[in-house]
Amino acid sequence: MKVFQLVKTVLDELYSQISATTEASKDDEIRAMMDFLGDEYKKLAKGVSINYSAEITRFAYIYKYVTAHANFVYQVIRGSSDLVALFDREKVNVTCIGGGPGSDFIGILKFIAKEGNTQHLICKLFDREPAWAECWEDVDEKLEAKLRVSTSFQIFDVTDKQTWADKKKYLNADLFTMIYFMSEIGSHRVNAEAFFSNLFNEAKEGALFLYIDNNDPQFYGWFDSLAAAHSLTILQSEGVYMHIDDYDEEKTDLADYWNKFSNPRLTGRLAFRVCRKG
Repeated sequence: MKVFQLVKTVLDELYSQISATTEASKDDEIRAMMDFLGDEYKKLAKGVSINYSAEITRFAYIYKYVTAHANFVYQVIRGSSDLVALFDREKVNVTCIGGGPGSDFIGILKFIAKEGNTQHLICKLFDREPAWAECWEDVDEKLEAKLRVSTSFQIFDVTDKQTWADKKKYLNADLFTMIYFMSEIGSHRVNAEAFFSNLFNEAKEGALFLYIDNNDPQFYGWFDSLAAAHSLTILQSEGVYMHIDDYDEEKTDLADYWNKFSNPRLTGRLAFRVCRKG
């Protein structure tokens, strides 16, 4: 199974779980949710918090945003010699902070499928919304057998120390990803500072960090200040306009939904950082 065929299976499962009197009314509700999410993301800096517990919300997010965000991850990895070298290893351990929606995970899978040599990918997904767990828990059963994928999910709220203070294994990762995560929690940064200090202090020497988010100084400025305070080595730091330069797979594999709904996100003005501890 190809990467976006995997996304299609997740969307199919969520779509079947959304209750509606007719398919047409279901599709109308999904379109309305996509519009709602677009409006809410403009308010994140004002403290808006989005609840992803409902199937319709998770469907709308995965369809509208995950395909684009995963492609941004893929393109950044492809353009980073340090990340390319990482996925030349036989076994790679990744921790996805706020990774419930799967953007980090899917982007990494796409790179490995197309250009990497990793044979065993271990992904730990940490997110405060437990409902995301069902989306990716059976990935290893769906993908091609040549790539062994081990996934785990833990409820994890970076603003609540009780949810992460006793967790240690996630700190052993070779790569930590934060994909459109810091903008989600930007208005709660005071309560999140302790987590990031612990993360950067306790991660192993040589660990890599991949940050991708909106090209907004209030978000990347926060990450940059944390990186500087904990002496991370900045390997790449860019603000770019990025578009999906290869979406034939998505368009083909997600055709049922492309025909129902407007195109998912295809472009973005984003900031990214690739850093190393030590």
